[in-house]
Amino acid sequence: MASVMKSPSSGLNILTKPKDATSLGLLVAAVVCAIIPLDISQLMFAIAGAIGFSVVQILQSKARSNSFDGHGKKMPSPAYNGDNKRTTPKSMKTLGAHSQAPQRQQTKNTNNSHLGAARPASQPDVRKPSNVPILAPTFTTTDWDSQISELLVTISPTTDDDRIVAKLARRIETAIQPLIPGVEVVGCASGSLGRNKAFGVAVPEVDIVANISPSVLVSRMGHAKNSDARKLRKSAIRACTECLVSSGGFKFRRSAFRGEEPKVTLLAPASFGLSGDAIPIDFSVNAASPLQNAALLTECGQMEPRARALILLIKRWTKDRGICHAAKGHLAPYVWGILSIFFLQVGNGEEPYLPKLQDFKMASGLMKHPVSASKPSTWTQATSKKTVGTLFKEFIHFYNTEFDWRTEVVSIRAGSRQKPGINMPLHVIVHDDGQTTEVGPSIEDPFDELKNLATCTHATSLLRLREELARADKLNSEGASLANLLEPWAPPESPALVSEE
Repeated sequence: MASVMKSPSSGLNILTKPKDATSLGLLVAAVVCAIIPLDISQLMFAIAGAIGFSVVQILQSKARSNSFDGHGKKMPSPAYNGDNKRTTPKSMKTLGAHSQAPQRQQTKNTNNSHLGAARPASQPDVRKPSNVPILAPTFTTTDWDSQISELLVTISPTTDDDRIVAKLARRIETAIQPLIPGVEVVGCASGSLGRNKAFGVAVPEVDIVANISPSVLVSRMGHAKNSDARKLRKSAIRACTECLVSSGGFKFRRSAFRGEEPKVTLLAPASFGLSGDAIPIDFSVNAASPLQNAALLTECGQMEPRARALILLIKRWTKDRGICHAAKGHLAPYVWGILSIFFLQVGNGEEPYLPKLQDFKMASGLMKHPVSASKPSTWTQATSKKTVGTLFKEFIHFYNTEFDWRTEVVSIRAGSRQKPGINMPLHVIVHDDGQTTEVGPSIEDPFDELKNLATCTHATSLLRLREELARADKLNSEGASLANLLEPWAPPESPALVSEE
């Protein structure tokens, strides 16, 4: 009788029959007849082939068995989320992951009318080996103000940079025109393209924005008319990025889809003939902040040349010291520009170097809720003769010791020191222990007073912000050189941790 065996892995019943002597004999006779005509060499090759085939089958069966867990279920494989970062399934996590509790963030109004979704903080940065380490800048002069002037010459965008950005915008527009007809692409440079040193790729100096009509966006992306605008922009960015990489010659570096304005970072290779080195760019669709940043920078320079120089200097300092990478929870370069303008409005009790935003002729027109000019502007040009280097030191000291990050709001609309308004979303930061909380910075969006531009910060990035302000303030009080102040920051060495980047 046939015996029944039950497979432990599949649970199926398998019928096995006893070996029949006659069938076995016929099999042996067939094998003998097949090998009789063969000579010794052919027989040896046949035996070697059979052995090799058996070994391959054994290895494949082991690989298949390793892909299943102890319950006969297939193990999931690592995947990539929307931000192009690798995620690990729960069944593959190690016990070490429990040692770092996620940092949750909550954004809420002062009247507690709503709470924002909690978001874990990024993993700690760790140093990676580099064949070309980034060195501190060197200067031909020793005087502080002379070094500042020397640096500003190298980091300020030039007319040549503007021409390169215009060519990049035209190249991108030509590449994505077949995909999205009628698209308009504009670009702007917030710094010199020839000094992409520390965090140069992570925080590019060039923003390229594709302006697409909402109706075209809906029809081309295949979404419903009532689809979320942010999801539509994400879909458009993905489609445009694929087109630019596959046929446009650009290289993809990273995506940042968590922020209010999703974007991707691309590299324009040197083979384009625009520059001797590759040019990193941030590409986005229907983004407003790059154009707002350009408007503020341009108009500040027209009203007070020292204001534009101070903004460029502060952005360079934050980039070299690693505290302007928004994907890591730091304040974006655009936000640091707003901090610079606010400082020049309130100063140290002196006459303001810049007026309120409503008195900006060009930038005030971009405000979502413009303030009616009931009274003519009373602002007059500051008569102070302070140098940009002196203003930089005062900026650092102001935000390190005088400004209260917990109770004051940065608002260039108001142009004065005050507490956050009732409509300003407060950013509550929860620390690693899950119990300790503190109020994060309140930085009002100049063009939409209902937005807090500091909601990206978390406990780790806020600690780095305080450390860098204290470090710079201390070096300035000691009379340190600009090279020491701008020494590129590097994360601590820790081979046990792997950074996100």
